[in-house]
Amino acid sequence: MDPFGNYLVQKLVQYGTGEQRAALIDGTVERMVEVALNVHGTRVVQKMVECADSAAQQSALCAALLPSIMQLIRDMNANHVVQRCLAALPAELAAGIYDRAVSDCLAIATHRHGCCVLQRCLDHAPAPHREEIIGEVVRLAPKLVVDPFGNYVYILDLRQPPLTHAVVQALRGGFAELSLQKFSSNVIEKCLKSGDPTAVAVVANELTASEAFATLLHDPFANYVIQTLLTVGKDDVVALLVAQITPHLPTLRSTLYGKRIQAKLLKRCPATKAALPQR
Repeated sequence: MDPFGNYLVQKLVQYGTGEQRAALIDGTVERMVEVALNVHGTRVVQKMVECADSAAQQSALCAALLPSIMQLIRDMNANHVVQRCLAALPAELAAGIYDRAVSDCLAIATHRHGCCVLQRCLDHAPAPHREEIIGEVVRLAPKLVVDPFGNYVYILDLRQPPLTHAVVQALRGGFAELSLQKFSSNVIEKCLKSGDPTAVAVVANELTASEAFATLLHDPFANYVIQTLLTVGKDDVVALLVAQITPHLPTLRSTLYGKRIQAKLLKRCPATKAALPQR
């Protein structure tokens, strides 16, 4: 855990023989969690995980780390050890991490460091564990999308229509309210930009039917959702938006965000210019 000595130990782990590496791991096992939590020690443990080249070494590391896995996931230093375990260890040894990603998904996904670990779980998990984690993320979507960290859980970035559809279904009925919030509005924009026309239609239909539609047009977050709909929507969706926005054209120029929607509308549908009030 020394600011300088840790570099020497890293080199010994990397270039030592298998026996020497095993001795270093065995000598650290009782304090492995403490070392992983340390700003300098974490680099040594990461190197041990990366260089462990026998089942015995890998098993010793897992046995030392897994009992404290939630503490490690939430720590600013040790979460990198967990991420290295996911990348370097066989799936069967990392299974305990994947199991916790499912059972404690909300706590992990809504944590500053935990959300990064959950991303790596999605990157490295074998299919069965990956499907379990995705299923839990979808189930928790209404809670995750409004969270400063949970909204970054990136199953939408995978650009798989079934996943986008599942998230849209999980959020259905709340799109107007979610569009008005900073973090969840970003998620809705991602849904719209996913290229899934069904998702676009579902969101457009719900927002245009909302009693809060006029509020959405002038809101600092929701206006971007409306702009995105105007950009990615097919002709039928745009026609629906035009019909709902046109009565509000006289008031759009009164706010910065309304002006942006007006500009986007005129770009997509120049004919609506005739409905604008004359100065």
